[in-house]
Formats: sequence, structure tokens, C-alpha cells
Amino acid sequence: MQEKMIYEKFERERVDIYLASIYKDYSRSYFQKLTDKQKVFVNGRSVLSSYKLKHNDTIAFEFEKEAKLSIKPEKIKLNIVYEDDDIVIVNKQSGIVVHPSYGHPSGTLLNALMAHSKGKYNPYLVHRLDKDTSGLIIFAKNEKSKISISKQLHKRAVKKMYYAAVKGTIVEHKGRIEAPLGRSPQNRKLMSVNPLAKKMAVTEFNVIARKDGYTLVEVRIITGRTHQIRSHMQYINHPIVGDQQYSGPKVIDGKCYERQMLHAHKLTLTHPKTSKTINFTAELPYDMKEIFKI
Repeated sequence: MQEKMIYEKFERERVDIYLASIYKDYSRSYFQKLTDKQKVFVNGRSVLSSYKLKHNDTIAFEFEKEAKLSIKPEKIKLNIVYEDDDIVIVNKQSGIVVHPSYGHPSGTLLNALMAHSKGKYNPYLVHRLDKDTSGLIIFAKNEKSKISISKQLHKRAVKKMYYAAVKGTIVEHKGRIEAPLGRSPQNRKLMSVNPLAKKMAVTEFNVIARKDGYTLVEVRIITGRTHQIRSHMQYINHPIVGDQQYSGPKVIDGKCYERQMLHAHKLTLTHPKTSKTINFTAELPYDMKEIFKI
């Protein structure tokens, strides 16, 4: 049980804000959940998260033990790029869903990690990749790491770089797309630049290779919107190869590409425990190399 005596300078501070400022590895919402479960006590009595502290109040609480996930472990091949006591970085293959959902109750990356962990830790999902997008994805192994990485993502401090094979020859060596994204009026499952779109999205790219009317670009997303790269590349008339939802071509020289040629190849973040900057890369997969004969 953690216990704190309140000094005068913290008088009138909300209890959830105070605890989040003292225990910086945990978020305000974490302490709000603790108060909702009546696990935060002031002067021996449970309080709401909105409780305003008084001088000489005594706060007592206990960090929650991590609940076991109910996701079934499954033996699925994993390409683990890095692992320590706090994080796991996986080079995801295309065609696999990241987490169980309606229509995909099993066979996901989380099912695979549950088997890999052998009950020693819970893999926490902190961001996502589409089913057919390959490349690097981060999982946290404890609550502190989950909160740290989630905060970095929210502040856009995690740098994510992608490779995309797109239709057409991009003449410029680099470019920047600034256009708002929202649900497509024609298909609510897709995102598009349209008059009703309100969330600004920014995408930058550099040309890596050009061949026979197709271009390989390295893409950095400054914002993190759903389907951002796929929608933005369609918007500038260079849809991603294999991405039929966003007008991408499926067949090149008689070869059929069943998935969008999009690969998360680089991640840069601050390690949640050591606070050091760490970098990870995943080379271009074979199906994308094949298009450009790399």
C-alpha cells in the first residue's frame, strides 16, 4: 500500500492529477480507474477522482496487479526483432491480423505472443498495423511500458517510417501531403480527403526507386490517422500497388499482388525504462523487392 501526506502546495489539487504528477510512469486515467474501483483512500475513506486535496490529507492506494488476458495462446511463427523485460518488437508478416476482433477471433499476432510469453507477461498492444501491411510493430510487456509508449505516440515522439510501392512515376525526389482525412461519404469503411473531413493529416515521402511506371517511396507520417498513407497516396493519384480499396493496381507484368505493398520498416522511440533512444529496422520484403528488381 502506497501512502502520501499532502503538503500545503498541493492543496485544492484533484487527487487523480496529483497522483499522476507524482507517479509519472502512470497516466491520469489509470488513477481515475483506481478511484472508480474504490482503491484510492484519503484519510481512510475511498474518494472520487475529482476529490480536492487538503493540507495534511493522507492518501493511500495500491497499484493494481495486471490482469491476465483471456486471449488464447496459439503457436504461430513470429519474427521477433528485439525483446527485453519491457518491450517486444515484431516484424509482422502480411496477412495476419494484429488482435482478435469480430470476424478474426483467433490466429492473430496477440494470440502468437500469448504463446510466446508462456504466461510470464501480458503483451499490451500500443499501436496497430493493417492486416495486409507488413513490418515493425511494438508491444509492451507491462503497464508502465504501455503507458510510456502510449504517451510517446500521443505526443508524436515515436518516428515511424514506411516503404510503399505506388502506381505511376513520381518525378519529384520528395514531397509533403497536407490534407484533412475523414470517413468517405461513399464508403464508411474507408478514409478520404473530402469536404466533410476535419482531421488534418500530414505525410512526407522520399523517392527510393523508379521502374516501369512504378515508384518506391519511403514515407513518414507526421500525424497518425487511420489509413493515412493509403488514402493520401490515392489522393495524389499514386495509389499503393495491391491496395484495391484505394484504387491500387493488382497486376504488374502478369504478377498478381493480393495485398497492399506497404511495409513499416523503421521505428525510433525512447525506451520506457532506460530513457535511451532506440532504433529498429526491417528490410524490404521479397514481394516489394520483386517489383523493382532490388
